[in-house]
Amino acid sequence: MPGPAERRRLLDGLVRPPVEAAPFLLGKVLVRRLPGRELSVRIVEVEAYLGADDPAAHAYRGRTARTEPLWGAPGTVYVYFIYGMYFCLNISVEPEGRPGCVLVRAAEPVGDSAGLLAVDACRGPGRLCRTLALDTGHSGRHLFDAAAGLTLREAPPPARIQTGPRVGIRRAAERPLRFFDPTSPAVSLHRPLPPARRPRRTR
Repeated sequence: MPGPAERRRLLDGLVRPPVEAAPFLLGKVLVRRLPGRELSVRIVEVEAYLGADDPAAHAYRGRTARTEPLWGAPGTVYVYFIYGMYFCLNISVEPEGRPGCVLVRAAEPVGDSAGLLAVDACRGPGRLCRTLALDTGHSGRHLFDAAAGLTLREAPPPARIQTGPRVGIRRAAERPLRFFDPTSPAVSLHRPLPPARRPRRTR
C-alpha cells in the first residue's frame, strides 16, 4: 500500500474533472494482490467519462444501485459487465457526489510481472480485468482500502501523451477523450499515422 504522502498525492490527482484525471493516471501502476502472487501493471491507455452531462457515461441516465460507485469518493472502483462476456474497470474521480470517472483501457506489465505476463495481457479493458481477476464484486471498493486487493502507486508519466476519440461508443463518440502512451505496445488502439507523401515530380 502507498504511504500517507504518496496516497495524498494520488488522491489529489483524482479530485479533478475526468478530462484532467485521465491523463494524470497514465504511467501510474495498478497493483493487484492475488493468492500467492502480486501483479503490477502500468496504465497506458484511459478514457474520460464526464458524468451526468456526458451521453456516453453510465451516470447520464441517473443514479442506480449498479452505478452508485460513480458518486463515491475519488478512487472508488466501478466495474461493469458488458456484451455478456467482459468486465471493465473504472476509477471514480472528482469530489464525492460528482459521478465523473476514468475507464482503464490498457496497461503493460512491469517489474516482476513483466516476466509473468505477456505484453498484451492487459491490452483492452476486458483482458485487463481478466488478467487481474476483477469483476463486479470489486465494484464499490476503494483503491486505498487494504482489503480491496487492488491499489494504485506512483510512477513516472509517459514522455508524450496522445489523444483520440473514445472507442466502442455511439453517443458523443467524436470527443477526444481517450488518452494513451503512443510508445507502449500494450495500447489497444493506436491512431494510424498519415501516409507518407511522395515527392512531386519536376518537369
